[in-house]
Amino acid sequence: MAVKHRIKCDGSEVMVREEEGSYILSIQASSNPLGFGSLLEAFPNQDEAVRAAEKFCMMLAVAKERGYYLENGYFVKPEKERIPVNVCLQQDELTEESWIIRLERV
Repeated sequence: MAVKHRIKCDGSEVMVREEEGSYILSIQASSNPLGFGSLLEAFPNQDEAVRAAEKFCMMLAVAKERGYYLENGYFVKPEKERIPVNVCLQQDELTEESWIIRLERV
């Protein structure tokens, strides 16, 4: 379980680690550096996982600015539809602008 990529992200740490031929994207609180955090998604190659890590960091920051928080693999805001992180990470065309529109629409 070697960590291949690690970035600080809005008070947390987002990591890509290799595990049995897959690349696992996870998040953990910076205040609790033990373990490998909460699984967000798995990818078949490292480049795709690293791009997803960068995208997730953008998504998390933008979502938090709009009152969302992360809970069990979903972006959640009271009285709004829960948004699954893994589905969003698979959308290649997702940009910061399109993410803002999506958050404001649901």
